[in-house]
Amino acid sequence: MKNKKILIISILAIILVAIVCGIYFVRTNYLFNEDGTITDGHKDLITTLEKVEDKEERKKQVDTALENNLITEKEANELY
Repeated sequence: MKNKKILIISILAIILVAIVCGIYFVRTNYLFNEDGTITDGHKDLITTLEKVEDKEERKKQVDTALENNLITEKEANELY
């Protein structure tokens, strides 16, 4: 009987630790900024595409983003 209580308490403690670790991971990943706001992935993509210096590589990446509907036609024309 005593072993069952210890086993149940141990399992509950492990589940609690797993939940706390999961919450910590979600809060500290790249989805959230330090102030708790959600990262604007679209803005980050535009910034990344603007930084590509090789014109052929930039065109290739812009075309890929456009094909996947990540950017609009107007944004693609500005990035070319």
